[in-house]
Amino acid sequence: MTLNGGSITHDFQLTAAPTQLTGVVVTALGLTREKSQLGTAQQQITSSELNTTKSLNIIDQMQGKVSGVQITSSGTQGGSTNIVIRGQNSITGNNNPLFVVDGVAVSNAARGGHPSGAYDYGSAINDINPDDIETMTVLKGPNAAALYGSRAANGVIVITTKKGRSTGGRARTDFNTVFTLDTPSRLWDYQNEYGQGAGGEFSFLDGQGSGTHDDLDQSFGPRFKGQPIHQFTDGADPSVKSPWVAHPDNVKSYFQLGRTASTTLAVAGGTDRANARLSVGSDNVSGLIPNNFFQKTSGVLSGNLQVSDQFSTNATVQYIRNTARNRPGTGYNVGILEQFIWFGRNVDMNALKNYKLGAATNAGPEDREFSWNYNFHNNPFWLQDENPLYDARDRVILSASASYRLLDWLNASFSPGSDISRYNIDQRWSHGNLNWTDPSYAGGFNFINDYRNENSTNLLLTANRGLTSSIQFNGTVGGNLRNEQATSNQQTTNGLSVAGIYNVSNAAITPTLNQSVSQRQVNSAYGSGAFTWNGWWTVEGTTRNDWSSTLPRGQNSYFYPSVNTSLVLSDALPALRTHGVSYLKVRGSVAQVGNDAPPYQLATVYNGNSNKFAGLPQFSLSDVIANPNLKPENTRSAEGGIELGLLDGRVTLDASYYGKTTRDQIFNIAISPTSGFSLKAINAGRIDNKGVEALLTLVPLRSPRGVDWTSTFNYTKNNSKVVTLAPGIDRIILGSTWNTNTEARVGEPYGAIFGYSFLRDSATGQLITRGGLTQRGPLKVLGNVQPKWVGSWNNSLSFRSYSLNVLVDMRRGGQFFSVSNWFGDYAGVTKASLHGREVDWNKPGIVVQGIDASTCQSSKTAANGMLICVGGTANKDTVTAENYFQSIFPPVETAIYTNNWLKLREVRFGIELPQRLVNRLNAQAANIAFVGRNLWMSTNVPNIDPEFSYTIGNYQGAEFAALPNPRSIGVSIRVTP
Repeated sequence: MTLNGGSITHDFQLTAAPTQLTGVVVTALGLTREKSQLGTAQQQITSSELNTTKSLNIIDQMQGKVSGVQITSSGTQGGSTNIVIRGQNSITGNNNPLFVVDGVAVSNAARGGHPSGAYDYGSAINDINPDDIETMTVLKGPNAAALYGSRAANGVIVITTKKGRSTGGRARTDFNTVFTLDTPSRLWDYQNEYGQGAGGEFSFLDGQGSGTHDDLDQSFGPRFKGQPIHQFTDGADPSVKSPWVAHPDNVKSYFQLGRTASTTLAVAGGTDRANARLSVGSDNVSGLIPNNFFQKTSGVLSGNLQVSDQFSTNATVQYIRNTARNRPGTGYNVGILEQFIWFGRNVDMNALKNYKLGAATNAGPEDREFSWNYNFHNNPFWLQDENPLYDARDRVILSASASYRLLDWLNASFSPGSDISRYNIDQRWSHGNLNWTDPSYAGGFNFINDYRNENSTNLLLTANRGLTSSIQFNGTVGGNLRNEQATSNQQTTNGLSVAGIYNVSNAAITPTLNQSVSQRQVNSAYGSGAFTWNGWWTVEGTTRNDWSSTLPRGQNSYFYPSVNTSLVLSDALPALRTHGVSYLKVRGSVAQVGNDAPPYQLATVYNGNSNKFAGLPQFSLSDVIANPNLKPENTRSAEGGIELGLLDGRVTLDASYYGKTTRDQIFNIAISPTSGFSLKAINAGRIDNKGVEALLTLVPLRSPRGVDWTSTFNYTKNNSKVVTLAPGIDRIILGSTWNTNTEARVGEPYGAIFGYSFLRDSATGQLITRGGLTQRGPLKVLGNVQPKWVGSWNNSLSFRSYSLNVLVDMRRGGQFFSVSNWFGDYAGVTKASLHGREVDWNKPGIVVQGIDASTCQSSKTAANGMLICVGGTANKDTVTAENYFQSIFPPVETAIYTNNWLKLREVRFGIELPQRLVNRLNAQAANIAFVGRNLWMSTNVPNIDPEFSYTIGNYQGAEFAALPNPRSIGVSIRVTP
C-alpha cells in the first residue's frame, strides 16, 4: 500500500487464532506480560470469541473454547452452570475457580437445585454482562494463579472489562443486540400405545382412587383402540365417555416458544489523558416454561485519568439488577417435568389450561384446581400461575486504582475494591399445593434475604528494568487485606390463615426463622520476581503468606511459593526456523497453594431455636465437634508444556501435562452417636489429579483473495483419584437420592456412583430371579461422574464480507444416574416399557434371562454379596411388563448411563454491511449475523439431555426431571464505532 498524501481506504481481514503463542496477555493481579516469558499455562479469550452466540450464563459462552476446563450447563434456564479447571481438589469444599473482575475478586455464590427437589436460582457470575468484557483470561490451576492466594488452587478466571480510549475528544457509540427464539433442544420419545391405569384397566371417577386406578399416575392401562372410557375431561357424570386415544404431543404442547432479547449500548470517548466509557445492558427472556421470565439490567461506568506524567487513576463501577419470575423447580416433587414422567399418555394438555374450572367439574376435591390426577399432582399450569416465585439480586462491583511512577522502572499502585449484593427470594404457595403446604390451611410462604460484602485492598509495587544488557527483571511486591461478610435471613411457614395474604401476621403455623452470619478476614503479603535472559529464557519465582481468621490463633499463618521457567527455543536456536518451525517454547512450573477453613470450625457452639419454651429462648449444642487445631489445606502442583508454531503460524499447538495433589483437607467425618455428636471436623485426606490438555490450531486456507479458514481442536483429559480419607473412613457422601450416592471413595476417581445392583450368580454373573422377577443385590460402585475426556472442534471461515463460525462440543465417558429414565420405565411412559406388551398389556410378557433361585439345590451369599447357587436352572416364568419394570427397584443398574454426547454448540453466519451504509451510521463497521446455539445433539442416552447440572457444588451425576438445554436461533446486530 503506497502513501501519496491522498485519502486511502484499505480493508483488513482479521483471522481468529485461539492458540495465541506470543503477544501481551493479562496475567495474575491483572498485570500484563509477554506470553513468551510465561512459564505457566493460561489462555485468553477475546470479546468476539466469547460473544459468538448468546446465553443466560456467561460461563456457557466459554464452552468448548478453553482447554483444561470442564463446563456443564444447567439445562434449567437461568440455572447454575458448573465449571471445574483440571479436576476437583477439595473433597467437600469449593472446587470452582476464583473470578476476578477488574482486579476485584467477585462472588459466584449460588443457591442450586437438587435431584430430590429444589429450585436452582443460578450462580452470581450470571450477573456479568458479556458484552462489557474485553478479555477473559483463564489461569489454569495453582501454578498460574499462586499470587491470588488460597482461592487460587482451583484456578482463576480474570475478566477485564472494556474501557474508554482516546477518540480525539469525540464520543463513539457501540451497539449490540441479539434476538433469539428458544425451544427445548430435546424432548422425550414417549410410547403412545397404552394410557393411564394398571393391569390394562382404567376409568376416571374422582382422580383419587374411587374410579378404576384413577389415583395412579402411570401408563400401564388399556391399549389405545378408540374405545369409550370415562376420562378426566368428561365431567362428573361417569356415564359420559370419550374415545380412548393417545395425545402424542401432550408434553411438547406444554412448552412455549421462548424469546430472548439482549441489547447493550455503550458510549466511549476522551483524550490520551482522560477518557471514559458508559454502557447500559438489558436482557429480557420469556422462558420455555409458561409464565417464566428473566430480566437483567446492567450499567458500567469506567474512567481513566492521567493526572500527570507520573500519576494516573482509574475507576469502574458496575450496577446489576438480575430478576426472575416463576423459575421452574428441579428434581423430585418440585420439578415441573416430574408429572410428565409419572403421567398418563391419554392426558389432554390443552384441557389442563382451563384449571380455573375447578376440581368439582370432574368430581374432584372441592378446593382444588381442575386436573387429571388429584392424588399426586397439581395441574402444571396452575403451578406456574398460582404459586408466584420472585427473586431479585441487586449488586454493585466497585474497583479503583491509583498508580504513581516512582522511577522510570518502578511503579506503586493502590487498588481498593468491593463486591456488594443483596438477594431476595419471595416464594408463595397457594392453597392446595401438594408439596409445600399443609392441606388443612390456606397456603404458605418462604422469604429469604441474603447479603454479601467482600472488600479487598491491594498495595503493589511493580518493577521492570534491565539489569544488564542481556538480563531483564520484572518483579512485584504487595500486600492485600480482604474482608468477607455474609448474612442470610429466612422466614417459612406451610400454613396460612387466609388465602392470598402472604404476610407473617397471617401465618396459622408459627413460621420457622433462620438467621446466619459469616465473617472472615485474610491478610496477605506476596511477591514475584522474573529474570529474562536475552529475551528467550525466563525464570520466575513467587511467594505468598496468608494470615486467616478461620484458623487457630498463632497457627493461622501459611506460606506458599512457586517457581516457573520458560525457554523459547526458536529464539535460542535460530536454525530451527529454517526447518519449518516458526515458534517453539517449552515451559515448566511447580507451585504450592494453601487454603484456610470455612468460618467457625474451631469451637463447638450453641445454635439458637426460633421457638420459645415457656417464653424462654432455646439453644442446642451443635452436633459437630469442632477442631481447635485445624491446619490449612495444601495443594502442590507441577506442570510442563510446549507451545509450537509451524509453517509460519499455520499450525500452532499449546499443550500441557500436569499433576497436583491436595492434602490435609478440611472436612467432617461421621463418629459414633454415643459420643453425643454425629460429626467431627478433621484434617485428612488426599486427592490426586493428573491430566493432559491441548489446543491445536490449523489454518488450511489463507488466501490473498480474502478466503480464510481456521480450525481449532480442543482436548482435555483429567484423571483423578481419592488416595486417602481418614483412618477408618473409606468414603464420604457428596450427595444422595433414591439410595444412590455420589461419593469420594478411596481408590476411586472423585465422584463414584454407589448404589444397589442386581443379585447375580457369583460364578456366571447371570441374574438371579424369583417368581420371574429380578432381585436386589449388594451395594456397589456402578460408575463415576468423571469423563474420560472432553473436547471441541471450532471452525472459523471468512470470505470478503462473509464469515461463518461453527463450534462442535463433545464429551466421552463417565456415568450418571438417570432417575428420569428409571422411573419413566417404572411408570410405563417410555418406549422401552413396551417390551413385553407388544400385543396387549399382558402379552407376550417377559421371561428374564437368568437363574431361578427356587431351583438352586443349595445357595449362600458370597463375599461380594452375590449368590452362590449350586444346581440352579434357567428361569422360565413369564411376568407382565408392568410387574417386570416395577420390580426393578431399588436396583439402579439399568439407570446408570455412560455420558457420551456430541453437540453442535454454536453457529454464527455474519455479514459485514457495505462501508457506504456504515458511514451513514457514523461507525467504522456494522455486522448482521444469524446465530444458533445447541442446534443438534447425538447421544447414547435416551429421552433426556445428558448435559445437566443442578448446582455449582460437588454433588453431580444424579438426574431427575432435568429440563433440556434450550435450542436458540436468532439474529445479532453489531455496530462498532
